[in-house]
Amino acid sequence: MIRIIKHSRTLNLLSSDGELLFSCKVSLGKSPVGAKEKEGDMKTPEGRYRITHINPKSKYHIALGVSYPGKKDALAALREKRIGKAAAVRILLSDLLRVRPPWKTSLGGFVMIHGEHPDGLSGDWTAGCVAVRNKEIEAIAKIVKRGEIVEILP
Repeated sequence: MIRIIKHSRTLNLLSSDGELLFSCKVSLGKSPVGAKEKEGDMKTPEGRYRITHINPKSKYHIALGVSYPGKKDALAALREKRIGKAAAVRILLSDLLRVRPPWKTSLGGFVMIHGEHPDGLSGDWTAGCVAVRNKEIEAIAKIVKRGEIVEILP
């Protein structure tokens, strides 16, 4: 399991019995407080997701796709009329099938755990992703598999 704690800017990789295997500092979205709710809000989501895929040739070194928006995001957005029924059904179906959700929705998407910015940006610089140093994403990518749980806490 990957556990990201936003307030401490920490990523912890845990074994199935909860043992800490790896820990590192992270950079978050440019607006790091609060959960992602819409495209362009520059927030990193909060909740329980899964790794949908691993891209070893990312612009940001290596990238692990995160299943945002997820079931809870879709149900809350539908209830609040931020998305329609068709978009909610697509997200819910992807959650059920454990595949990458639609990333072009009003809730945003393309959330990843990835390496450094090619221009060396630091601090909270992403559009909502979680960034770590390149050597750290290499270590994480060697351990993590598709379907791994990602828990993002405030």
